[in-house]
Amino acid sequence: MSRYDRQTRFQPFGEDGQTKLSNAHILVFGAGALGTHIIDQLARMGANHIAIIDMDIVEISNLHRQTLYDEEDAYHLTSKVQAVKEKIKKINSNIAISAYDVEVNSSNIEDIISEVQPDMIIDGMDNFKVRFLINEVCHKYQIPWVYGAAVGSKGTIYGIDHQGPCLKCLMQTMPETGESCAINGVLPPIISIVASYEVAEAIRYLAGKGFSKQLITVDAFDINYKAMNIDILKNKDCPVCENQEYDLLNLKKDNQIESMCGQTFLFRLPKHAFDYANHFPGNVIKSTSFAKLIQYENYEFTLFKDGRMNAYGIQSDEEAQGIYHTLLKSIR
Repeated sequence: MSRYDRQTRFQPFGEDGQTKLSNAHILVFGAGALGTHIIDQLARMGANHIAIIDMDIVEISNLHRQTLYDEEDAYHLTSKVQAVKEKIKKINSNIAISAYDVEVNSSNIEDIISEVQPDMIIDGMDNFKVRFLINEVCHKYQIPWVYGAAVGSKGTIYGIDHQGPCLKCLMQTMPETGESCAINGVLPPIISIVASYEVAEAIRYLAGKGFSKQLITVDAFDINYKAMNIDILKNKDCPVCENQEYDLLNLKKDNQIESMCGQTFLFRLPKHAFDYANHFPGNVIKSTSFAKLIQYENYEFTLFKDGRMNAYGIQSDEEAQGIYHTLLKSIR
């Protein structure tokens, strides 16, 4: 019996859909909660060419909602993309996985697109700046993509092609603040639901049926579901899908200090910071080839091999500026 017999018996998908899924190159942004559920389903369905991008390590707080990881991954500060790659090979040895443990930004996203040549992009991010960047690059290169977001008990899904409406049509301005998993929490069922709908939109498109053209919202706690046709959301003056203005894509430099959620800041230090971590104030309490954990006064830092640092317990922008420059001076 064929490995994929049960899904190919569903005639709207069928053998033709299976062939197209198997041949498609799919790029998944994010290997966290949504990303791991998405990749798990795609691999089990026989999506033979998957590329994944994530810049993070596995932490114990991830395990309640992020499939494919276990306590050993968290203990060893394992790179998420490497952990996913190892787990997927045990699920389906036919899958070819390309892993990119990098921070996605305007300087490298087009190079990644050029290397992967994706037929489909699926969003597993929790960062609106990256999502808006994906929106621009997908429109520029006419790549279909699926937007998905989940926080608390609520989730949103939307399949987007280059004709729009695009994400910029739906959200005129990028949210600067708002709900996040770190602040508002998230229930695992909504992760599973949103990821499943994202995969459903993707395989529907790849099988030749197109996207559903629905903006879907779901609540996994109040148990309700809404869908609306997106044609009415098309902005005829949209700078992205109408005027081909790619402001984020053309912005080639990121801030060295970036506020995240939950009293966390992202510091972008020189790459050599990883090799000179012992010069930082405080103590290195755990170290691997990919990341180092550092304790300094009431702060905790996770330093990555490319010089990125997540700094926890910082109350204000001014405080972040002072700590960043203290760290920078210590490795000069």
